[in-house]
Formats: sequence, structure tokens, C-alpha cells
Amino acid sequence: MANRLNLTANQSPGWRLSTFLLVGISLSIGWGIRGNFGHEYGAAFAGCLAAITGCLLSGRNDWRERVLYFAFFGAIGWGFGGSVSYMQVISSTESGHAPSQWYGYAGLFYIGFLWASLGGAGTALAAVAEKDRLVQLTKPVFLLFVVWFLQDQIEDPIANWLQSGIGFDHTWSRHKSPLYWFDADYLAAFFALLAAGIYDLWQRREKNGFLLIAFIFAGGLIGWGIQWLLQKVGLDHSLASLLTYSLGDSSYISLETGKPAFDAHNFLNNWPQWFGDYPQHIGWVIGIIIGITVYFIRFGKFRDGSSLIAYMAGGWLISFLVFPVLGSLFFTQYGGLRMTPPRSDDWAGITGVFVGMTLWMRRNNYLAVAYASIVSGTIGGLGFSGIQWIKQLLMVPGNPRILGADGTSITSEAYQKNLADWANWQQQNWHSFLEQSYGFVNGLAIATILAILATRIKTHPIAPSKIPNEKWALGFTTVFVLIGIPYVNLFKNVKEWSDQLNPTVWKQTVTQADGTESTAPALWDAPYIGRLPHVDFLHLTPDGWFNLTWLLLLGMVVLVIRRHFQEPLALIPKTWLGKGQLLFLILLWVMIVGNFERALVGWGPSRLLTEWVITFNAIVATLLVLTLPKEKETLVIGNLSSFEPLYKKARWMTIGAVAISSVFFLLTNRAVYHYPDYEKLDKKYYFTRFGPEAAWRSKPNLKNAQHK
Repeated sequence: MANRLNLTANQSPGWRLSTFLLVGISLSIGWGIRGNFGHEYGAAFAGCLAAITGCLLSGRNDWRERVLYFAFFGAIGWGFGGSVSYMQVISSTESGHAPSQWYGYAGLFYIGFLWASLGGAGTALAAVAEKDRLVQLTKPVFLLFVVWFLQDQIEDPIANWLQSGIGFDHTWSRHKSPLYWFDADYLAAFFALLAAGIYDLWQRREKNGFLLIAFIFAGGLIGWGIQWLLQKVGLDHSLASLLTYSLGDSSYISLETGKPAFDAHNFLNNWPQWFGDYPQHIGWVIGIIIGITVYFIRFGKFRDGSSLIAYMAGGWLISFLVFPVLGSLFFTQYGGLRMTPPRSDDWAGITGVFVGMTLWMRRNNYLAVAYASIVSGTIGGLGFSGIQWIKQLLMVPGNPRILGADGTSITSEAYQKNLADWANWQQQNWHSFLEQSYGFVNGLAIATILAILATRIKTHPIAPSKIPNEKWALGFTTVFVLIGIPYVNLFKNVKEWSDQLNPTVWKQTVTQADGTESTAPALWDAPYIGRLPHVDFLHLTPDGWFNLTWLLLLGMVVLVIRRHFQEPLALIPKTWLGKGQLLFLILLWVMIVGNFERALVGWGPSRLLTEWVITFNAIVATLLVLTLPKEKETLVIGNLSSFEPLYKKARWMTIGAVAISSVFFLLTNRAVYHYPDYEKLDKKYYFTRFGPEAAWRSKPNLKNAQHK
């Protein structure tokens, strides 16, 4: 029986080579575009495309009617990893310093694991969970987005209020903000908990809600009292010193001057900036946070899946405190428990998100999702570290670091000829190769877990349902996919156009009260009426016109969805397969065109490896998504046994994969690249995590300098 079931699984639509090809290409396209737009929003687009195609090619009609949920939760899952810094880890694999290289390969595996595990979890949740659970989840997630939007509006004003005139920004001076903390997104985690709490209060509407005020007051009072007591007995400074360390090495000696390179007072430390500016307020603020936490632990119900947000956000904050903030106190001689100092430590928070997600899945009987997360993460980890290794092997021909390793003089004719012959090869956009190839492997991870789940998860009811708020959920997820994802990515194009196109059109010079001049966005008048006599207020900045346009698009889409629910529109296919194909094509080509518009203003031949290849892949993906899926597929649901044994094996598989692959990649790389001794390595260009010239020692972030 087992052999027959395995044979059936191998013949199922999810295991076809064409399925892996399309899902891989879909995420590769998205990952290539993500490399241009960056961070969480770009990764969400990539995950959305892969989730849609994986759903459509699964052969399961019960999954296809969930295609919007696949797109929605797949995008959210893949978005989390976008906050993790990784360029230094890539650089460390190329540094030539053996400990840092091994660390780099292992670190890339870990980052890839986190990224793909959460992406796989989001996609698998849409496949495994009951539909009413998915519908319920959209409500607290919607509130979460609203709260995050409000955070974005008030964060800078609060920072300016705490310390006016500091002149911080979100690029090279971001560490000057009083809210800065390890360059990490801790505020997003706090506001996520806030959203979960607000949703809980609104949803249960119990009389004990008024007790929250009492807990806030009591927590603040106790926190203030403890700090006052510590000050009275003279232990406040001792405790602060015990819990604080500098993000740098004051004993580091500059190779150029032979003297200490940095003033110890110029280092940042492991606590938010405002702790040093307003130390008298630390006690009551922490007390209030603890009071609120105790209240919700005691009374919170967190229904409708809002507990998932609480688990993940709480995990973020706990892991962040455990590793870089407090755990680093015991490893200061090694730069602390930090992955890419002096860059962001979001990796620690995302570790907590993964742990929180796993605990929630296990406690809510979604072990299949936890298992899929581990499998997807392992493939993604091997993909990130493995593609970087392959990239380095492909760059061997004509590589200057290898040509001179055998002692050949760089002025010799043989050296110069080899260098010239392979110059174009060496100057290709290899990072884009890494991005798109790694994206393809991530797509294989999604195809794999969906193929496994397709024959192991029982069929969901596909009869017309009467789930409350289902129409709202379908409308919200549609708006999120077709308007939200493109907007948050393409909005970044405005700055690109403003920086590279005609400055007299896009920018204006403003004279300040003190006579100094600064640059500001231009003001574009409304057509016709904005240029009438004495009308000097009907204008918007380029950002404003972009936002207005997308608001109009949003209104149009909402009205179309409302009309479709009343009476189906002829344009929208009747089957969920057709709806999914339409969803995929609209999202794909809007982003393809938007990505090309972004690149066009700074176009060069090197962009062919990115934009042309992405467009070619989009053409292939369009052909495949329209021709591969069939309305009726033969699929046998086989082994429905527990996922517990598979889950346990998957965890050991992950540990073995990172242990073996990191050592193998290190040894083979060093066998090909004959690196010189440590003293002769280029430690200024390449990132090293360990050693006397480690980046955390030689390139720390300083209070009065640009952020690294």
C-alpha cells in the first residue's frame, strides 16, 4: 500500500517537473524585482507570485478557491525575512578569512532558512487551515496594517519631539534618532502587540476592560518606585553598567596611526538612544509595558487568530532581548551575539517570529504547517548559501584574486592578457544572478511543500459556504494583492525618478529663514484650475500626485469588487482557476512594467541581466500559467497520518544540512581561491566577523559619523 501511495504522489500534479519550473520562475521573477525595491515589500511580491502558481498547479480545486488566501498569506509570510540584513554575510564568504567564511556560509543558510520557513508557513497555512480560520485571520491582520500605518505617521514626530534638532533621517543618520535600537524594527513588533491588544479589547468587550487602566497605573507606579529605590540605595548606576555594553572596541588600534582609533564615549550601546537622554523615565515606562503585558496574559482571549500576531510579535521582542541586547553581555570580546555588526539585528527578532509561529501552529493543531515551514526553510537555507557558493565558482575564470595567487606578477603579460580576456565576464551583474537564482530555489521550496501537502491533507469542503465576513475577506485580500503590494513597491520609483531625471522639474530650492538653502520636492499645479489667477494652493508634490492616483485606483477597485459581489462581472472568470490566472497576470505585469520604469532612468547594459532576464522569465511564466493548469486533475489523497514523525526528522535534516553544507562550501571555496595570509587580506572591502580587524572593531557606528 505504501509503495502505491508513493507512486501516486509522484504522479500528482504537484510533483510534475513543469510545476517546479513555473513556481521556481515565479519566485525568481519576484526575487529579481525584490532586489531593486528591497526589504519586506519586495519579498512579499515574490512570495505572492509563487503562492498563486503553486496553488493553481496543485490539482486541488479546494485549494484553488482559496487562491486569494494563498496570495495573501504567502506574501505576508515571505515579507518577514525582508528585514534581515545579509550583504555583510555574503561579503564574509568572499573575505578569505576562514572563520569568517565559514560563519558567512552558515549565516546565509540561517537567513535563508528564516526567510523560507516563514514564507513556507504562510503559504502552507492557506492550504491546511479551515476556511473560516483564514477568514477570521484577515480581520486582525487588517487592524495590524492600520496600526502599522499609524506608526509610520507618528514615529518621526515623536522622535523629533524627544530630541528636536537632531537631524536624523532613515539612511545615513538613522542612528541619531532617540528611538534607534540596533538598527532593528522593534517598534513594528511593539505596535503589532498593540494591534493584537486593541483587537482583543474590541472583540471581547468584557467589563474587565477597565482594569487595563488600573494595570497601566500600577505598572507605571511600581516601575517608578523600583527605579527610585535603586537611586536611593545607590545601585542604579551599577545596574545600568551591568546591563550595558558598548557597540565597539575602545582598545582597537588604528593601523594607520598606531593609536586608539575611537573615543569610547562616541560608541552606541545596546539600549535605545532615549535611555541615555531620559534615564529618569526608564522605570515607569518599562513598568507600564509590564503592566499591560500582565493584564493581557490574565484576561486576553485573542480570538479570531489574533493570538498568532501576539505569539509572533512577542517572540520577536523576547528573542531580541535574549540575543543582541542581553545575551551579548557575555560575548562582548567577540562583538556580542550579533550577526552583522554594525548593521541591523533584525535576524534575532525574526528568529523569535519563527519560534512564536511554530508554537502557535503546534498548539492549534497545525503541525502540517510547522513541518512545511521546516522543509521550506531547509531548502531556502541551502539555496542562499549554495547559490552564493556557485556564484563564486562561476567567477573563477579571470578572477584577479586567483591569477596572482601563484606568485605571477600583476605586471606580467600573461596576467594582463588573462585579466583582459575575462574582464567582461568578471564585470557582469553577479549579484543579480545570486538574487534571481536564489529566488528560483525558494520557489522550489514552495513547490515541494505544496506537493507534499497536496496528497496528505484531507479535502476541504468546496460547497457554497455561509462563513460570516467571507465577502469582506475576499475583497480585502484582492485589494491587498492588486493594489497594496504594487503600491508599497512602486511608490519607491518616485524618489528614483526625482534623483535621476530633470532636477528643475522634480525639485525646488527653498530659502530658509536664516538664509540657507535646501532642496525640497517640486510642487506641480493641477491642470487648468491650478494655474488660474490668484490660485496658488491647488498643487501637490510628485509623491502627492502618485498617492492621489493610487487612491483613485483603490476607489475604482473597491467599487468593481462591490459590483461583482452583487452581480458577477463578465470580465471575471467563473472558475477559481481562471480567477487565479487573472490575478497572477495582473500582478505580474504591473510589477514588470513598474520595475522597468524604475530601471530605465539609470539604464546601462548591465541591467540586461536583471530587467531583460526578468521580462523573459515573465513571458515564460505567462505561457506556463495559462497552459499548464487543467480544470480537472487526477489526484489521490493518500497517507493522512500524523506529521509528528516527519516534523522530528525534518528538524534533524536541517541541522545536518547546515553542518555539512557550510563546511563543504568553505573547503571547496578555499581549495579554488588560494587566499593569502590574514595580514594580506583586503579587510577594508570585505566583511570579517572575527579577527583583530573584524568589522565590529574597525568599522563601528559612531554617534557623530554616518551609519555604516
